[in-house]
Amino acid sequence: MGTILMAPMEAGPNLMKRLAAYLGWLGTAVWLILLARWVTFGTFDWTPLDLELALANLPPIVAYLFYGGMAALDFVIAWLLFQEKPLGSSLGLARGVIGAVTAVTYYFTVGDFYAACFLLATSGMLVLLITQNTGWVINYPAAFWLAIFFVLPNLIVLAVSLGERSLSGTVVYPEFSLRNLGSYFDDYGRFFSTINGQYLYLRILGRSVWLAILNTTICLLLGYPFAYWIARQPQKYRNLLIFLVMIPFWTNFLVRTYAWMLILRDSGIINNFWTITLHDLAVGLAGSSQFFAWLAGITENTLPLLFNQSAVFLGLFYGFFPFVVLPLYSNLEKLDWTLLEAAADLGANNWKRTTRVLLPLTMPGIVAAAIIVFIPSLGSYVTPDLLGGGKVSLLGNLLQQQFMTARDWPFGSAIGFIMMTMMLLSIVIYFRVGGREQ
Repeated sequence: MGTILMAPMEAGPNLMKRLAAYLGWLGTAVWLILLARWVTFGTFDWTPLDLELALANLPPIVAYLFYGGMAALDFVIAWLLFQEKPLGSSLGLARGVIGAVTAVTYYFTVGDFYAACFLLATSGMLVLLITQNTGWVINYPAAFWLAIFFVLPNLIVLAVSLGERSLSGTVVYPEFSLRNLGSYFDDYGRFFSTINGQYLYLRILGRSVWLAILNTTICLLLGYPFAYWIARQPQKYRNLLIFLVMIPFWTNFLVRTYAWMLILRDSGIINNFWTITLHDLAVGLAGSSQFFAWLAGITENTLPLLFNQSAVFLGLFYGFFPFVVLPLYSNLEKLDWTLLEAAADLGANNWKRTTRVLLPLTMPGIVAAAIIVFIPSLGSYVTPDLLGGGKVSLLGNLLQQQFMTARDWPFGSAIGFIMMTMMLLSIVIYFRVGGREQ
């Protein structure tokens, strides 16, 4: 038997370092573009960036050295990383840390949020790629997005809610001391206090929660059978039915709300039929029957269809009903229907098959649909403002009034933080109830 010669396996290129090198060359291109803009300001009428405005106060040579030096540094680091040189990793780590510190400092001095976010994001990704932390590399984009556009804004809202409104409408903070500690939460106490003996804000909260729960419940009760019916149709009809459900999304939500105003107003389609068509018919037949005489009397006046709580609920239901059907259909479509057949073979009736097999298996879809409807219904602003006519105020309307009319940003921030807390509790319920069923 001959000897089998095994050639030594050569290690391939390090993917993480290659990606870090590409990121470095991307940074090089950005710095070169900024350098080209600076050079051509006299030729083209560029709109200056915040960084360029900051450098304009310094001697021109500073901008050339800064842009050119950063481009050269990123290029060298990228080339060393591509060649997998140890020096490239060391310089890359230093470049990432310095870039992150520079991004934070730049934001608080110049105030350019977008440029600071770009520099911070690329610097953090560079460090993670060089350290070859695969898990963090994959999760970093989502984590960075949540940190910048969710955690940070909520921290800002919380900070503003701890302040006080000055006479000029600005936000001021009391002097920090243990004695003044309670004053930071005055706006939260104000939300739960009485005005002229009435819990005005709590009534608005209760109305918002009640309409959100009612809308969620009705949407689920009507949307679940509808989604079930679609899921049981032949495949060639399902796409058409889902297409019909999604058609309202083609029109702007504001336009659809205005359409309901045209339908429900005193001179709308329904009231025209009620006070003209039906009334004239009843008047003509009033002599032949007592019923038509009674009908002629009640059709003289228009129906109060607009600018009330019922109109607001109708608008919420119409707006969010598709958001229930789609996740429920997605969940039902993937259901193993043989489980229902097996339950029937074991003697389970329709009620038991529904409650013990169908509903538990589709509970993640039910909970997801409920959360998707409840959260926007709780903070809805356009629907109650238009269909309610200012007579039905919800939390969204109260929030808008505090920021835009009263100019009371601390109290508005406190209301917003309370709303956010309620929405986060809803999400926690989803992960506790629905998430574990998946």
